[in-house]
Formats: sequence, C-alpha cells, structure tokens
Amino acid sequence: MILHNFIAYVEYKWKAKGRHGTHSPFVYDFAEHVLLDKELLNKEYLIECGWLPLKYENLICRIATYYNYKKVLLLQSSANSKDVDVLLLPEKEPGKWMSLLDEQLHLLNRNGIVILSGIHKTAAHSKAWKTIIKQPQVRMSIDLFGVGLLLFREEFKEKQHFVLKY
Repeated sequence: MILHNFIAYVEYKWKAKGRHGTHSPFVYDFAEHVLLDKELLNKEYLIECGWLPLKYENLICRIATYYNYKKVLLLQSSANSKDVDVLLLPEKEPGKWMSLLDEQLHLLNRNGIVILSGIHKTAAHSKAWKTIIKQPQVRMSIDLFGVGLLLFREEFKEKQHFVLKY
C-alpha cells in the first residue's frame, strides 16, 4: 500500500458515516438497502471486472438489482449504447476520467449512476475525483473509498457529497 493510499484510507475512516449520519433520504435508503444488504445476489447482474475487487463488483450488482438497472457499461473508450443505467470507469488513467465523462455522459439515462473505480489509489486518482465531484452537472457524489458514485438526478436540488462506511 503506497503512502498516499494509506493516508487517504485513514482520512476516509475518520470522515465516513453510516446511514444514521446522513441527512439525505436517498442516501439513507441507499445505505440501508444496498450497502448493508447481505442477501444473495441476483445472478442476472453479475459483472466481472478483473481489476475491480469482488467487494465492489458485488456492490455494483446490488445497485443494479435494487434500482432495477438493466444496462451496465464498462467505459474504457468511446461507446454508442443509449440509455445506459450504470457507466463504470476503470481506475487506470484517472486523467482521462473527465474527458470520458464529457464525451459519454449523454449515454446515461436520467436516473443512472457513474461509478469510478480506485478514487483514492494514488494522488492523481484523488485529484481527479475531487475535480469531477465539483462539476456542476454532478448533483450528488458518494465516496466509498474503493469506488466513487456520481448521480445527476434533477430532483437533488442542492449539490451534496457523502463519505459512507462500506
């Protein structure tokens, strides 16, 4: 574990809240029914990413199951699929995250989610994450240390950022 990753993990553990530490009904529901859910996964949503730890692969499956998402797209380069429910950006080349999002965000459906992997792996990853969550189109971000979630829902009136225990 490199020094940046260790320091980022300590900061994460210090800041991370459980479902009772949030003031957002959406985030409370997310923590209650996705993060804390221990039931068996629906195999229909099984996603295999060799670079993503199993813990986070399971999380993506739980998100897809709970929100009834049908299309999960691993975004490594340009894509043409429409109405994608989940865009998954791999941890390699965090400097390209912003340009990939700018190019491909139109593929995401209105209630979709973007998942970025390895948001605290290196200083460059953390910097890219902090830059992305400040973008005006991002209405909510959730830091789970190993992955970051971006939501663009119009019903979120105020921009919010959460650090949740996972």
